Amino acid sequence: MTRNEQQLYSDVTSIRESLKKIANALETNVPTTPKPKDIPGFEGTLDALDVLTDIKTITDEYALHNNLGTSNKDLHDLKLHTDEGESCDDDHVHNDYLNDLITEMTLEQYADFHSENSLSFSLNDAVAMTNFIYDLEYEECLGAVKKAQHIIGEPTSDNPDPAGYGNAYETDLQGIRVDSDHDIRSTAQYYTEALSSVRHRDLKTKKDCILDYVTNEFGILGARYTDIIKFAYYLGSPNAPKYSNTNRGYYSCAFSSRMNGHLVQGGKDFLVKGINNEGNERYFAHSSVDNFTGFYKRIA
Repeated sequence: MTRNEQQLYSDVTSIRESLKKIANALETNVPTTPKPKDIPGFEGTLDALDVLTDIKTITDEYALHNNLGTSNKDLHDLKLHTDEGESCDDDHVHNDYLNDLITEMTLEQYADFHSENSLSFSLNDAVAMTNFIYDLEYEECLGAVKKAQHIIGEPTSDNPDPAGYGNAYETDLQGIRVDSDHDIRSTAQYYTEALSSVRHRDLKTKKDCILDYVTNEFGILGARYTDIIKFAYYLGSPNAPKYSNTNRGYYSCAFSSRMNGHLVQGGKDFLVKGINNEGNERYFAHSSVDNFTGFYKRIA
């Protein structure tokens, strides 16, 4: 047997052992009676998180064994610079990074992520969560990564500026601050304040704000995907780092009917696609689309 054949055999054996460990970890993840550390209503969820953590540990050990020192975060960041908005079905770099983010979450953060994505499976179903992570397509995965980062990076008294908001704006060559997104930031700030105000009773959720923005800001022209995503990105974080093409996946799950996206279905209002007077397909709020176009379709 040659040296290359011996190395290949060693790698295959290592992978087989890793898969066995994962299978054993999943098979032993049987919900039990609530443990003292469980939160009422979330019994067994910590077990599920432990399984995800075990999987991460196993894969990390395999990477270390094979001298793969680059972290999933590094690969994720590097990949974003080369994707240029294209699909990356050939690998799971972003999915792996999302898996890392979820395994680092506290129980409360995990519950927030589960709720934010309107997932139908139970909190303690680790297998379903893993399937969810690796079934996400490119933009869906980037949107989920953004949600996870936002949940983990919520400002706290110990870390009031987790996203580096203090460096959110661009500067010119003289060091003077410039901001081409000033108008949309101001609009996002208005809606952010409206969410916490009792005076705006029709704006109770981010979805309400997005639909209201689409109707009042774009009217008969309708809004593009990028217009809505950009506003959603700044909504709640008007001083966030400047929006770029790498943020196009932000909130993308909310546009997917396959993922039960809350922006395109359910509730008192949602987004539909219509043809504006210029012949372009754009997004409109279902409640007002009849005022702007004679043709529209629900997003399927």
